[in-house]
Amino acid sequence: MNSFKIIFIALLSLSIFSCNKKDDEASGIGDAFIVTKRIGSNDVYGLSINAYTYSSFKSVVALSTAQEGKTYNLKSIQGFKTNFSYETPDAEYTTAKPLASTFDFTAIFENGVTDEFQDMLSGKVLAMPIIDTCQYNATKNLIRLTWKPVTDVESYSINIIDGSSLLFGSTELPKTITGVSISKNVDGWVSAPVAGKTYKVRLFAYLYEAEKNTYNLQAVSIAESEVVWGD
Repeated sequence: MNSFKIIFIALLSLSIFSCNKKDDEASGIGDAFIVTKRIGSNDVYGLSINAYTYSSFKSVVALSTAQEGKTYNLKSIQGFKTNFSYETPDAEYTTAKPLASTFDFTAIFENGVTDEFQDMLSGKVLAMPIIDTCQYNATKNLIRLTWKPVTDVESYSINIIDGSSLLFGSTELPKTITGVSISKNVDGWVSAPVAGKTYKVRLFAYLYEAEKNTYNLQAVSIAESEVVWGD
């Protein structure tokens, strides 16, 4: 899950606070959600616990009412002090769905101020996306990715991964879309694809909490395939 990091949320997180807030206003927002993915032949579940601020975090911890005595220590996402996260390690994913819970966050900011905030998580999960097609079209010089609709989904996004590095990240896609074409000319490339190289393609499905904002996710499910870039 470490290669996931909810790319589109991390990039947009500063927009969750009003532009007229000052940098020294130490306040945060928390968001915990359930992640479903396939490891081996099993669909398994874990957590992503996130904190966002317009200021700069020094440290963030979260406690779950469903797990007495368990402390989650959030860490900076890719060095950004505005985004701290905890992702369940692959070895700790289980076939048991996480319980509904309230997550209590305590954040200490770079300026020494402490803030506390909460996020409520239900037990609802998203089914795994099913990828129908993931192949390179040599005639049109693009990847064609199609999938079956996911029940209750509210949006999708797509990443192309080179090892552990993000090569391509799409914008958030509406739930009505079940296929995309990705050429070298579309927006979202971090670096150019290389002919003959095999890449991982990850499809993310998103379900929001009642407040449908990018920092109020309830569940994410992830499907993965591979493709060889051909031109």
